[in-house]
Amino acid sequence: MDSSSLDGFRCLNPACPAYGQPGLGNIRHRKWYDTRSGRRRLLRCATCGREFSELKGTALWNTKIPHEQAESIVEHVTRGNSFKETGELTHTHRTTVSRLACIAGEHAQRVHDHHAQDLRVTSLQADERHGFVGRKDQPCWEATVIDPRSKFLIQNALGARTTDLAVRLLFGARARLHDPHGVVLFTDGWLPYDSLFPAMFGRPFQPKRQGSRGRLPRLQYRIPRTSGHVRIIKTYQGKRVTDIRIERAAGSQRRIDQELEALGYTAPNTSTVERHNGTARRMNPHQVRRSLAFARLPHVRQTVSDLVNAVYNFCRVHRSLRVKLDEPVGRRQYAKRTPAMAIGITDSVWSVLRLLRTVVLPTPCRS
Repeated sequence: MDSSSLDGFRCLNPACPAYGQPGLGNIRHRKWYDTRSGRRRLLRCATCGREFSELKGTALWNTKIPHEQAESIVEHVTRGNSFKETGELTHTHRTTVSRLACIAGEHAQRVHDHHAQDLRVTSLQADERHGFVGRKDQPCWEATVIDPRSKFLIQNALGARTTDLAVRLLFGARARLHDPHGVVLFTDGWLPYDSLFPAMFGRPFQPKRQGSRGRLPRLQYRIPRTSGHVRIIKTYQGKRVTDIRIERAAGSQRRIDQELEALGYTAPNTSTVERHNGTARRMNPHQVRRSLAFARLPHVRQTVSDLVNAVYNFCRVHRSLRVKLDEPVGRRQYAKRTPAMAIGITDSVWSVLRLLRTVVLPTPCRS
């Protein structure tokens, strides 16, 4: 057994001194197992003695189907096929497809949480998509925050179109940014964005009390000169847009003009997130228009959405993100890139199988 093939594995026991540290030489090959669906290694940590599968921490752990078949299932689901159609195309039962999609979606969200941290972005676009869950009379909106420069999906949130949805969306996006005070936010005319922007992206300060008695005034927020908020308010007549009004809700006009010039825009807009809305409806079987393939359970709706977003970020190349090669390779003059490559998270296009095989370490317990 070549020990060099085990250098990339890490101990997954949070109580082990070698937890999460690759290349220490403490991982040993214990035995082979599950030879029916493919030979898989049982590993052992020489430091703590804990044994674990080589698939522990991945979406393929405890799966009973071949990895290539699991990859095919995820490919079909993220191409907009329903669970029933995917089962017929991959020769599996639809319940197997549903179970694997949920497991892969939970794993994809952990991968996203691990990599989408300390993001250096200067502008964001936010929008919502209408959908259903359970029944056609139970709407389920999906709100999205995207970086217009790299097309990277930073945060999404599902639920009723209330203030709570906007809070979860903006708070989650803010936690992933390197500098939340240097961002220009472009949104539609939904009012919660306007009321929540100062608290999410402003700097808090405590006003002084007028006298010596009584409670302190309510905490207020200052908008930095490096941030701003622009609302693009559309007026509809039926399903047609009859008027578009642009409103500077917060921040200086100079900072907004600077960001528009950097993005190459002549006017504020939410074109990137709106174009992604169409892409997401083609990729997600629960968002396809004029279809009965909506999710029956909220958990399935959430996990499939997380899976689709991770595949979009890491596995699907975007034509507008390609860069010209210094020297052509045969007839190829451009290098293809994914949103994760454009934002600097990875340097290669991931396959779906690589996404499923990516190990995500469990969070150690803190006493």
